Amino acid sequence: MALPLSYPGIKCILENLEAVKRAHIIARTPGLQKITKLIPICSENLTIACNNLTINKLEIECNKDEVKFEMNGRRFRRHVSDSQENAMKNLINFYICGKSIARVDKLYWFRKLPPNLLPVDLKIRVNSLEPFFDFETAIPFIDPRSFPLKTVVAIPEDSTLFDNQVVKLAKSLILHLIHYRIVTVEDLKKLNNKTVELGRFSYSRIDIIPLIKYHIETKKEIRTTFRISTCYKNFLNERLREFEQAFGEYRSDLDGVNERYV
Repeated sequence: MALPLSYPGIKCILENLEAVKRAHIIARTPGLQKITKLIPICSENLTIACNNLTINKLEIECNKDEVKFEMNGRRFRRHVSDSQENAMKNLINFYICGKSIARVDKLYWFRKLPPNLLPVDLKIRVNSLEPFFDFETAIPFIDPRSFPLKTVVAIPEDSTLFDNQVVKLAKSLILHLIHYRIVTVEDLKKLNNKTVELGRFSYSRIDIIPLIKYHIETKKEIRTTFRISTCYKNFLNERLREFEQAFGEYRSDLDGVNERYV
């Protein structure tokens, strides 16, 4: 006859169990419901929006009179008599809140949430944060032990984002230039990240050449790798011409280099 698991054994299993499976097991086991609040919950990704909650592969959508669940191609609907906001609160409380802490690899935060949707004492320990349009609202819910973050993905609306310490100290920073069309050399000089990727959209301007000239003149150590991602071929051609005009004196014909390895 197998011996019952000790508390450390149960804690180890629940803490490493996939978040959705754990929630379903806990819901069917009254004995585990007494201790689940003491055990951290772990998830690969978590998305919080006004009426959507995604935990790993489980997608939940709250509508006016029903809640829709989808996972691995299977769909399920459940009619509810509660308000949409209360239904979201109950789902968040069931899957996330009430635990000692939630550990999430990637936290996605879409749009502004109702002010009382999340409990003020909720703390999520994360590696990567993608708040997009609602950066400032997401920060208070991040456990301080998460900082500096591994990755931050954001959509700057003005230059104030470049002064934010969470943004400046993240190991990797990805910015999608949708609203803030001009990234000045002063903005770029503020960043201390190891890698900065700028998603370039039509009509945006990035002062990379002035930044390079600044480093050449000051001879400061460069600790950041800048990348510009774009699907606009004309943008790439224009930047190459600008680089040739600005730094033509450094051009090398690569004499003696085997073309196979270029």
